[in-house]
Amino acid sequence: MSPLKAILIILCIGHASFGQAQSLKERFSYRGYFKDMRIVSFANDTNNNVQTLQQNLLHHRLNTRLQLDTSWQLGVELRNRVFYGEFLKYAPGYGDLLEQDPGLIDMSWSWINADNLVAHTAIDRLWLNYSSNKWDIRLGRQRINWGQNIVWNPNDLFNVLNYADFDYEERPGSDAVKVQRYLKNNGSVQFAYKITEDFSDAVFAGMYRFNKKNYDFQVLAGKYNQDVAVGFGWAGNIKNAGFKGESTFFQPLEDSLNQVVLTSVSWDMSLSNGMYVLVSGLHNSNGTNDLNRLLTLSGSAGGQLDLKNLMPNKYSLFIQGSGAINPLVNASLASIIAVDLGGVFAMPTISISLKQNLDLSLVGQSFLGVVDDKVSALSNAVFVRFKWSY
Repeated sequence: MSPLKAILIILCIGHASFGQAQSLKERFSYRGYFKDMRIVSFANDTNNNVQTLQQNLLHHRLNTRLQLDTSWQLGVELRNRVFYGEFLKYAPGYGDLLEQDPGLIDMSWSWINADNLVAHTAIDRLWLNYSSNKWDIRLGRQRINWGQNIVWNPNDLFNVLNYADFDYEERPGSDAVKVQRYLKNNGSVQFAYKITEDFSDAVFAGMYRFNKKNYDFQVLAGKYNQDVAVGFGWAGNIKNAGFKGESTFFQPLEDSLNQVVLTSVSWDMSLSNGMYVLVSGLHNSNGTNDLNRLLTLSGSAGGQLDLKNLMPNKYSLFIQGSGAINPLVNASLASIIAVDLGGVFAMPTISISLKQNLDLSLVGQSFLGVVDDKVSALSNAVFVRFKWSY
């Protein structure tokens, strides 16, 4: 059965069971946005000459909800994107790459796939949710967020976050079933199963959350692809600073010697002058010394990360400072330092509110590294984005 047929059947059932109590207009809601983003990237070619590539992205987002009855809700979200510019000349097969859907059901289509123009549509949320005072059950394509930190989330077994891919605000989803049972004192028990065609790629795990001495703790265990995963996390405060952390141990089912431990800790604080500061560290026990692998973080490439390699090196540090220049302008500078590689990723951002529901963002991304004892720019990009929300 196609996703469209499934949606229509659910809509008909919901309208028949609940339609007499409320009209469709009262039960249906939507929101979204339109974006126009110009991307200019700079990189050195093999002759050490600066090569400039330009790309445009038109991006439309639509998020819908339908209340089927007092307990059941249907969610459908999609995004339409149109790419054009010089970048496509150097990325043959880009439309085919976008069309690949990692989920159980193929809901990704490149309806224009030319050398100089790619138009793509993807349904990245399609779920049916049941909720009550004690239970919350969701089936379908959804985002299952088990992470505690803002930048690196070793506990996030189902959806890997790429901080540099700033234009994908909603983040990827998984075809899964999630069951949550609420407990006393803000505690809960969750079980989630990411369904795949090949069981070796399946992800399923359970998590227990509880509160102790004003700290939220979580412990989890399950299967992550070809590994057994065991993890824990916490979130609380040290005086006026937020203090969070999470760690996950991965034990391969077949290769008992190739174990991986990821640990992330963060502190964040809002200062009296309105500034916000965030500092976070990540340790990857299986890190490498390949400086070029930092480029997989690029927001212009939209790189999808693997949870076991949130950063390719062993020791990473994240520092961010942000604040309002005036009520309409906000500035931020974020940087990721690959401590043991001598590499730096910097992302300055200026956000301007032009009018209600219309924003302008200026974003830069720069990758610097030490090559042959010299600091070199591995890659640079500038993003100019207009966003209108509705």
